[in-house]
This record gives sequence, structure tokens and C-alpha cells, in this order.
Amino acid sequence: MGSRERMERLKAEVHKHILDAAMSIVKNEGCGALSIRKIAETIEYSPPIVYSHFLNKEAVLIELSKQGFTMLIDCIQQQLILVTDPKERMEAMLMAFLHFATKENELYQLMYTVGTAVADVGKAFPALATFINLFREEMQQLVKENTLTEETFRCNYLICMSFVHGLVSINRYYKDIEPAMNNMVLKKAIGGIISTIELS
Repeated sequence: MGSRERMERLKAEVHKHILDAAMSIVKNEGCGALSIRKIAETIEYSPPIVYSHFLNKEAVLIELSKQGFTMLIDCIQQQLILVTDPKERMEAMLMAFLHFATKENELYQLMYTVGTAVADVGKAFPALATFINLFREEMQQLVKENTLTEETFRCNYLICMSFVHGLVSINRYYKDIEPAMNNMVLKKAIGGIISTIELS
């Protein structure tokens, strides 16, 4: 391996260490605890080295959000492998979404907060577009005669997201809600949402 290749590999390793440290801080202490200096202290590098990879803290948060959406998609796809019925797949998808949001709560909050400061969310987070298209594919199977207009999709997508976001927020407030109760609430809501989609 030549010197240039070694330098590129070293640079990639440092980049990964920075993001791993940032992810750990966000998960354990929340977004508010993250700073370039704290990342540098965690990986025992100087702040200028971190700045050589990321312009500022916001750039780090955007990169973590990208990773978060990729993790969310992986979580959903793992559950979809197990089912074939369209209704069960939609239920599995939303259940996986809720599971991810509650398990990776700080990261999840970051994913849906940092985007508010981004001019073009779709461009900044390519994995979000992948997630939306995955949702579209599953919803397509529930619509009569397999016709799904953009308006119908967008309306029902927003209904699903609003409900899950709301349930996640309630869980942050009422910390004694059992997972079984979350599942029961989500199953009841999904039944109504699916019925609405089928009638679209």
C-alpha cells in the first residue's frame, strides 16, 4: 500500500472515530451535550483535527442524522423480510418505526430536528427519500386497484408519521408506559389507518 493510500485510510478512520464519538455523546447525553471540543476530548485529538473533517457542530449533526435514517431503514427492512401480507407488512413497518424511535430516542429526536435548519431536506438526507419510497411501495399494495395518487399517498403518509411521532413524544413525557401498551395503541391505530388507505 502506497503512502497516499495509507493517508486516505487514516483519514477515513479518524472520520469514523469522530462520528462514533459524536453518536455516543448524542445517545448517552443528548444533542445539547455535543460540541467539537467534547468530541475531540473523547477521541483524544485536538479540536483542529475535528474541524479538518467537519466545518462545525451542525455538520456533525447532519451526518449523524444521515446515519440515523440509514439505521431506521435497516430496522424496517429486517422486519419486512418476515411477512408477506400487505396489511401485516404495513403494521410491521410502523411497529419497527416505533421500536427504533423508542430505542434510539435521542438519535431519533435529532433526525427530525436538525432537518428544520436545512434548506433542502431531500438533498441533505438521501436515505429519507429512500424511506419515503419504501413507505410508498408498501402503501401501494393496500390501495384498491393498485392506484395510488400522490395526494392520497402524501395524506396517508403524514397521518402515519404524525401518529408515530405523537406516540413517541407521549413516551418521552410518560416514561412509565409499557412496551405492550405502545404495541396495543399502535395496532389499534394502524387498523384504522389501513382501513382509510384501502378506501382511498
